Formats: sequence, structure tokens, C-alpha cells
Amino acid sequence: MNFFEDLQLVYKKAGKDTLLKIKKAPHFLIFPFIYGVVYMLGMVLIGKLFARSYGTIIGFIIPLLTSLILSSYFSVLSDLIYYNRISFRNFSKTFMAYFASIYSVFFILMIISFFMPGIGVMMGATTLVGAVITLALNPIAESIYIRGEYYTSAYTHSLEFMKENFLLWTIPFLIYLGILHLLGFDFAFMIVSNSIVDLPLGQEIMTGLSYTNPLDPQNIKILLASIITAVYAIFRGNLYRILVGSTRRKRAYMGEL
Repeated sequence: MNFFEDLQLVYKKAGKDTLLKIKKAPHFLIFPFIYGVVYMLGMVLIGKLFARSYGTIIGFIIPLLTSLILSSYFSVLSDLIYYNRISFRNFSKTFMAYFASIYSVFFILMIISFFMPGIGVMMGATTLVGAVITLALNPIAESIYIRGEYYTSAYTHSLEFMKENFLLWTIPFLIYLGILHLLGFDFAFMIVSNSIVDLPLGQEIMTGLSYTNPLDPQNIKILLASIITAVYAIFRGNLYRILVGSTRRKRAYMGEL
């Protein structure tokens, strides 16, 4: 089986599973928007409470907030990916379900972010360095909430996964960014963003949200982008489950997924 036959097989399966999950839980499509609004409100609150007196520790508080919100979002997404449903029975516990794993990954990411400007200047290509990091570690969110990786193992697993599946994983990501670019979002900013852990949430698209005018055209655009992000997040989860447990040789031998 050549690459294109494999691509068709994998994407067809991931697409079919994505449509099934959307049919079973269509309300998930607005979840990235809801969680994004909660995150932005939390950021505003942190800014008001700590900006003047505790400005130096905001860099540590923001990852705490992000980890709590992503933990809940990943828990909901995990339910959908595995069970084709969303349960709110123990919703309060979702904020801690993946908190430690996410924050341990953020801790290393903060160290990388600290050194990245210097590395970029030395190489004369800050944007290129950011893009390489985003692509190389792209599936780190799925490695956390699907595979259960954390701390350094989340990074090593992501690198190993991308080594085996770089094109199959990157093509949908670039298509997703291209669609957002057509909607008016910054393609370059999205691809060099260091917030790789929250890619399935699409946090960067929330910038510019108007709370005073809900019918602002920018809000409508952000809502549409969030729905697209929700579809992409489900597709990513399905694609990851397909690829992480197989190779092209195995898929060719089985002839199906």
C-alpha cells in the first residue's frame, strides 16, 4: 500500500468516526467557544487581581488557569472520542483529571519559551524555530488525554509519533490553519504559537472577542472558527487513535481499520 492509499484509508476512517461523534453529541461544537470565553474572562480577572502587586508571578498563575480549563476540556473530549457521548455526571472533577499532566508539560514549555528568543536570534530565524516546535510537538495534547503521557514523556512520545506520521498528521493541521486564514486569522501567528498544548481548543482565535456587543461581526467570526476548531479537535482525536496503534505496514496487512 503506497502513501496515498494509506492516506485515503486513514482519513476516511477518521472522517467517518468524526461525523458519528458529531451526530451523537452535536452540542460539543460550541464547547471550544464556551471554554474559550471562560479562559478569556479568567485572564481578565487575573490581570485585575495580580497585575499591579504580583506581576512577576502571573507567568506561573496563567498556566495554572490554562491547565484547569484544558483538563476539563480534554476530559469532555476524551469521553466523546472513546464513548461517543459527553457526560456531565462528575463535571466538577474534570478540572483536575489531567491537571497535573498538563501543568508538567507547561512547565517544560515555559523553559523552552524562555530560551527560544535567544535561540531564534542566534539562528536568525525566530519564526522558523517557533514553527518547528509547533509542528514537531503538535500531537502533545492527544498524547496527554488519549495516551496518558505527562512531563518529559509527553514530549518524547510526540516526537516519536511525528517521526512516524509527520505528513498524515500535518496535512489536516495545515488545512485547518488555511481555513482560519481565509476567515481572517493570522496564519503565521497560529503556526508559530508556543501554546501547542491548547491546539485542540484553538485558544488563539479568541483574541478580539467583544463582551459588550454580542452581535459584533468579530464575535460571529470567532464563533464560526470555534465550531471549525471543534470539528478539527474531534478529527485529531480520531486520527491519533488510528495512527498511534498502527503503522502503514500493519494497515496494509489488515487492509482495513
